[in-house]
Amino acid sequence: MAKSAHLKSDFKKHAQSNNDFQKPKDMVLHGVIDEEEKSRLIRWITFFRRNPHRFILEYFGIHLHPYQILMIWVLQRSNLAYIVASRASAKTWLIAVWALTLGVLYPGIKIIVCAKTLKQGGILISEKIKGLIETHPNVAREVRVYTHNANTYEVIMHCGSTIRVVPSSDSSRGNRANYIIVEESRLVAKDILEAVIKPFLEVRTPPYRLKPEYSKNKDLIEEGIISYITSSWYIAEYWYQYVKTCIRRMVSGDETANFLAFDYLISLYHNIKTKEMLKNEMADMDAVSIQMEYLNIPAGSSSKAFFKPSMFSRTLSLAFYPQRELTFDPKHNPYQLKSVEGEIKIVSVDVATRAGKANDLTIVSVIRLIPLKGKGYERHLIYQESFKGINTLLQTKRIKEIFFDSESSFLVLDLQNAGIGVFDSLSQNTNCDERGTIFPPMTVANDSYIDETLRIELMDRTLGVGALPVIYPIRASQQSNSVMSSALRASLQKKLWKFLKSEIDAEEFLIRTNKEFRKDSNDSATSSFFLSPYVNTSLFINECINLDMKLVNGLVKLVERPGCYKDRFSSILYANSIISDIFDIELLKEKEESDDLAAMLAVTNF
Repeated sequence: MAKSAHLKSDFKKHAQSNNDFQKPKDMVLHGVIDEEEKSRLIRWITFFRRNPHRFILEYFGIHLHPYQILMIWVLQRSNLAYIVASRASAKTWLIAVWALTLGVLYPGIKIIVCAKTLKQGGILISEKIKGLIETHPNVAREVRVYTHNANTYEVIMHCGSTIRVVPSSDSSRGNRANYIIVEESRLVAKDILEAVIKPFLEVRTPPYRLKPEYSKNKDLIEEGIISYITSSWYIAEYWYQYVKTCIRRMVSGDETANFLAFDYLISLYHNIKTKEMLKNEMADMDAVSIQMEYLNIPAGSSSKAFFKPSMFSRTLSLAFYPQRELTFDPKHNPYQLKSVEGEIKIVSVDVATRAGKANDLTIVSVIRLIPLKGKGYERHLIYQESFKGINTLLQTKRIKEIFFDSESSFLVLDLQNAGIGVFDSLSQNTNCDERGTIFPPMTVANDSYIDETLRIELMDRTLGVGALPVIYPIRASQQSNSVMSSALRASLQKKLWKFLKSEIDAEEFLIRTNKEFRKDSNDSATSSFFLSPYVNTSLFINECINLDMKLVNGLVKLVERPGCYKDRFSSILYANSIISDIFDIELLKEKEESDDLAAMLAVTNF
């Protein structure tokens, strides 16, 4: 608190001391300057370096809100700054303004903006700096050239300063910088930050420092500076430790380290966003995403959480996609993934109870089962799709589209509530006029694992002739849910699950590898289609880590926190149960029988 009061007082003092400021006339100097002009220039440079917000306002002509002036002040006085700001707080725009300000006030400075991907960081130049050049003449007069294309994002200024964007990857090694800005630092991998990005820093050495009378003066050394700007994220990730380190330094009296945080109210107060705009943005977001993106509150597992963020290995780049109507091919799904030997695909469905319930969604998941020696199957979640509880005929048609497009072998179906109605519909022929085809009926699998009474009941309900025996039914109870939850947690701890990468990583991957995405990257429908599996994976993980555990009569019960869902979780819960209880056991049994046969043949010298 004492430190905070000091910062506010210092900031207020700066603001009050400059009320009599007069805007300079022409700051451009021609020819040789005399001592009076040199003295005047030194005073202006000193003044603007100590008050960069004045330079931004009076020279660039850029208006700043009070909170933005505070951000500039913190960046100006810090060797380490960590700013955590909500979505719509204009933080990327302010980074652009700050980088340009440094470039003018410190000639020859090398500024590097590091982001998770080159495209993400490139927005700072391709949109923000470009916009400032087009709308502010004194910004334009300082920029000699700016480049923004798929491979390079760079600004070169007349005074020799440069602003470059680099991705957080090994390919960025060898860069040098006097000032580093880590954009959306929560997304930058710790090993890359420590091994690649931080070593960029070096001391800025202006020409006068090469003169003998100045070269040995340690007071003139300009430290390399790093600033982190991000939105909030999970407390289990490393970024949160960096935040705490910065805060500890600040409250201990280190004036070179400073921390700031802003939530969505900043954007409302300054008319950057309206309430209606924010409502629309948040309408389809889960509670955890809203908490992090807008309320600026880091999300973390409570002491009661059954799943931890570290359990979810997000290493998969390739997602599966059902066919699109515009590119439908009756012979082959162009988005199909190449299978490996012994692979099985299954579709798992958690059925919505009713359409009117906001948090009740039908979830369809596609999972690849990759055989592992001695461990059973490795599970790859390659697709998830959600829709509100529309009628059973429409749900059935979409389930069959995904099932046959993915070339799956089995379907796991929740029979609770509306699930039995979906089973009845699945058991009939299904017309698909859009594709000009009829999907065959499905029925319960012929497996001894399934309760015989239930299997006979479902066979009797089957309406279609020659129905495919592919459905594994789930009838959940408190006891079975407890067993299934423990089994899913165990499979995650054993690293048997792999999940799609984050949507940020996915976008960069799709730009490199997907011609259709690259061609129509500005088409929201195309972008949404290709990014959807990655977004749904994030939503699934959010659901899992926000489930709290209770023990009821010795059984595990998972409860959603207020505002959270568990539909996606349920779809994977059911699938993992079938995989663990049937497919893993059968695979391991086959391996044991094969080993026994090999041993017998070896003994008999065959």
